Amino acid sequence: MASHQQGRGRCAVAFALTAVVVMVVVVGVAVWEETRDQQEGTPFMSRAVYEIGDAEIHIQNTVHMNIRHNHVITGEIFMGYDWRTAGHKDCNTPEADVCLSWERDRKLEIYKTGNDKVTCYNVTWEAVNCVSQELKDCVELSRGHWFGGFEDYHQYWPMNEIQQEMAAYVATDSYAKKYGGVLERYFLSSTGLGIFIDSNIPLYLSFNDKSSNLMCMSAKFERSPYINIDNKPPRLSYTVCQANNIRVVHDYMSAKYIPRPEGVPDRRLFRSPIWSTWAMYKKDINQTQVLQLANDIVSNGFSHSQLEIDDEWTTLYGDMDFTTNKFPDARGMISQLNKDGFRVTVWVHPFFNIDSRAFNEAAALGYLVRAPERKLPALTSWWRGQLSGTLDVTNPYAVDWYLNKTNFLKDTYNISSFKFDAGEVAWLPFIYSVNRTYLNPNEYTRKWIDLAYRSDPDVRHQEVRVGAGSQNVPIFVRMMDKDSVWDNNNGLKTLIPCALTMGLIGYPFILPDMIGGNAYDNSSGLEARNYPDEELFIRWMQLNTFLPSLQFSVVPWVYNNETVVEITRYFAELHENYTSTIIKLAEDSVRTGEPIIRPIWWIAPQDEAALTIDSEYLLGNDLLVAPVVEKGATSRDIYLPEGTWFDELRKQQVEGGQWYRDYRAELHELPFFSRITT
Repeated sequence: MASHQQGRGRCAVAFALTAVVVMVVVVGVAVWEETRDQQEGTPFMSRAVYEIGDAEIHIQNTVHMNIRHNHVITGEIFMGYDWRTAGHKDCNTPEADVCLSWERDRKLEIYKTGNDKVTCYNVTWEAVNCVSQELKDCVELSRGHWFGGFEDYHQYWPMNEIQQEMAAYVATDSYAKKYGGVLERYFLSSTGLGIFIDSNIPLYLSFNDKSSNLMCMSAKFERSPYINIDNKPPRLSYTVCQANNIRVVHDYMSAKYIPRPEGVPDRRLFRSPIWSTWAMYKKDINQTQVLQLANDIVSNGFSHSQLEIDDEWTTLYGDMDFTTNKFPDARGMISQLNKDGFRVTVWVHPFFNIDSRAFNEAAALGYLVRAPERKLPALTSWWRGQLSGTLDVTNPYAVDWYLNKTNFLKDTYNISSFKFDAGEVAWLPFIYSVNRTYLNPNEYTRKWIDLAYRSDPDVRHQEVRVGAGSQNVPIFVRMMDKDSVWDNNNGLKTLIPCALTMGLIGYPFILPDMIGGNAYDNSSGLEARNYPDEELFIRWMQLNTFLPSLQFSVVPWVYNNETVVEITRYFAELHENYTSTIIKLAEDSVRTGEPIIRPIWWIAPQDEAALTIDSEYLLGNDLLVAPVVEKGATSRDIYLPEGTWFDELRKQQVEGGQWYRDYRAELHELPFFSRITT
């Protein structure tokens, strides 16, 4: 049994002098300098010069590394941020290009790697004093436009405007304005700089906290969530790579650090929409409403990949069987839906409220996350329960037990697959014991995804809402719940940046949540049915048209306006017309790792306009989509990169490398362009 708690000691050595280590990255040549502030008559350290190929490392007062390309600085890293030191010496490690040590405190090693197009520096700090030391380096953000990282509530693109305070970099909750459930330790700059942070370090991260223009990486052990399994001092390790442009460095680093999908999810999910009961009915779903929804889908002329029964179809949360109060004949209902051509999926999660039968069963078997060094379940709260247990997915017997319950649903009712909710580390108790402890708690998220995959490994029409080092799993990853608003407060304007971010960090099979959002409001919370207005719903539909998959929950006929239904049906059919292209790109992602949905800079990596556009996207390399995302707008500015394009809306050839101002786009119109030549 592994316990999520640890002792912390105080470091024995206090230092009186302050050192600031600055790493400035440019392309081509490297120069290191180190200096110490002169305090109370302390003399300056003697100067030393090191060579790394064409690079020079100067040490005097401040450690400073310069890599030059046309004399332009492309990035800065302040190393040893907020750190007090008393001096360094060479450690003469033969394998390292640079090796410096600070007696009884820490050690720094840097190795140069790469190829003829990309130069990389592998940076490793090792604390040597005590387990409670903190190692901290900070990246200057102001020199370029930054991308990658994590799902975010505001999801600005580029991400420079995002502000996140220092926190454990684990799958959390973007809806709570923290790091999201889909995240990777991978960041890119428009200057051609890339950073990948080792997965096996206790990483805390801040991003532009209080508009600091710094991304700070900290390695430290605290009581939670990182467990110091070996009771050793922390290590901070990351790789900085530099290339001529962002596309070159991304191609190199993604191939090296991001796993590629091992297959493609169910093709039917790419073609036809998922229909969910959630936004329309919330917890008030029942058998009559499910059958009526299916009838409405067919009678209004829409196709379907599956119908998903969401919250609340069980008697109690955790008991994975239909409640007969709401579903008196679940088997008959699903049989009828199957005859009508519907596959049926249900919503599941890792929580067991204490009043459920499954809680008692799992607790007795030791299958729940436990209190530290005890056999009792460690209780937690979630959005549907104040006291609940959480499945211990590090226990293979617990996983098999849970999958037996999903198999029961498949065998008894012909449930075809599942919507897996939660899985973020944030829902675990603050301290706990599990069957197997990992240094990186994101392993919990990863194992929840593995469980989800095992529930439907052949057809693969399940979905999850989390991702952490799980890019290899061929599964649809859903964006966190979106609000039915226009702006960057988790609304319509976050969809394209979120899709681009997920694709960039290695998740091509994007499920962009529900068209029109979740119909929440501030007064009723989860139970609200504050449907988006007709304009927002239609613009949301248009934006989704060329994304990998469609999901409806607010239905177009709720507006009692046939025009809304007709427009929605037209764009759903347009999506189906491009399914072969989308599936081809999905298959390509298995081989190349390239996203299906791509930023405009993907084909124009040194085009300043392309680097900052947040309301256009590419499907592959040759289809550019420019939806209207402003309330009340019937026109927008559109930027086309270099090349010749065909305006699919106006049916005319146009030239790229320029803006098209006030391009007309009425409510029923979606601007999109096919590339003819580069």
